[in-house]
Amino acid sequence: MTDIHDVRRYADAVISMIEEDQDSGQIPGDVLSVDELDNYVDIEDYYRRVGLHSGDDDTAELRAAVGEEIGRRLAAAQGGPWHVIWRGPDGVTQDIGRTAGYVTQAEAQAIGREHLHAHGGGFHLRRE
Repeated sequence: MTDIHDVRRYADAVISMIEEDQDSGQIPGDVLSVDELDNYVDIEDYYRRVGLHSGDDDTAELRAAVGEEIGRRLAAAQGGPWHVIWRGPDGVTQDIGRTAGYVTQAEAQAIGREHLHAHGGGFHLRRE
């Protein structure tokens, strides 16, 4: 099991480096996700610089958790994440947003409308 303190510690260090690179202009200030970050830099370089090793199942799990946390923080810095809460015709509610949520309200709204048209019921947005 991944230690949340390790996840936060590594994510803090990587986010700090990302912010430095944003300040220098290497990375745009509006990067919203790890995938988008990969368009500008190799996240593996950040992981190496903070000593986040690879090679076994435990470190793979830790690296995945750190990546998810970095993604959440990047999205939150841009006003997200937004979650879509769908209420089925039977009244049961379910969060149909991705784990990290959607970055913009418009994106979450579009997902909610698509799900509504496909399955009926209703939806509302929740900001994390």
